[in-house]
Amino acid sequence: MWTGRSSAGKFWVAISPALILYLVFTVYPMGQVVVASFTDARGFNRAWEFLGLDNFVRIFSGDPVLMEAVGNTAIYGFFKIVVQTVLAFLFAVLLHRQLRLGNIYRAIFFAPMVISPVAIVFVWSFMYDPTTGTFNTILRSLGLGGLAQDWLGNYDLALYSVILVDLWSGLGFNIVIFLAGLSTIPGEILEAAKVDGARGWKALRFITLPLMIPSIGLVLVLSINGALRAFDTVYLMTRGGPGNSTQLYMTQVFQEGMVNNNFGYASAMAVLVIIVLIAIAAVQNRLNNRIAAEEEGR
Repeated sequence: MWTGRSSAGKFWVAISPALILYLVFTVYPMGQVVVASFTDARGFNRAWEFLGLDNFVRIFSGDPVLMEAVGNTAIYGFFKIVVQTVLAFLFAVLLHRQLRLGNIYRAIFFAPMVISPVAIVFVWSFMYDPTTGTFNTILRSLGLGGLAQDWLGNYDLALYSVILVDLWSGLGFNIVIFLAGLSTIPGEILEAAKVDGARGWKALRFITLPLMIPSIGLVLVLSINGALRAFDTVYLMTRGGPGNSTQLYMTQVFQEGMVNNNFGYASAMAVLVIIVLIAIAAVQNRLNNRIAAEEEGR
């Protein structure tokens, strides 16, 4: 009995530093944001007045700037969730085969994940420079100077230019997840499929894809999470401009809270994202439990 109590005490002593840090730097700030979302908070130097659901009503009242940010986030999300996932899966399938220099290709795709986001933004901003940038220099050298653009200054192109950077930098992480999932598929299943005549596209569609559902689900959840929380690349490259052409939901949260000093309104916007992310995580957890239960029942 005393041994059990002693072990429990040691356990809580061991985790207490991490638990305290988590409570102080995660739970407490999150609690402050939730409380502020129901107030007219404009910083910490004045008393907060309770507003009830007014901030949330304002969010759904059709604020044109916010609606544009939501639209841009939807476009960003499509490329982040759909396009990046499809590309990552196809590259993973190719890399999973015994290709020459396969490990080098894997390192090349994963390299952006270990590079500082600030360094990535710096390099791509230089490449996008309308005067001396890599892209326009190549176009002019090929006699296609008419296609040279101000990639980050053009209202119609800026968002897609930023999206390209995020696609490039995040592709490797998804590829690694898919490669891990592909490595768990028993070779006997694939060999049996070949004997039955399932090769190429048929094997991919009827064998590989169903067995990769857990990995695909994980990638989709992480991609949705990333799309909703996208901030650093956009803010560092364009700060939401030109105009509001690259303004995303989270950059608008920052704009309202830190620039316009509407901390209560920004907190309400952030709370909605938290709710959506929790709901997505709950759905993913439920699907994983169902898949696990089905596998155990086989």
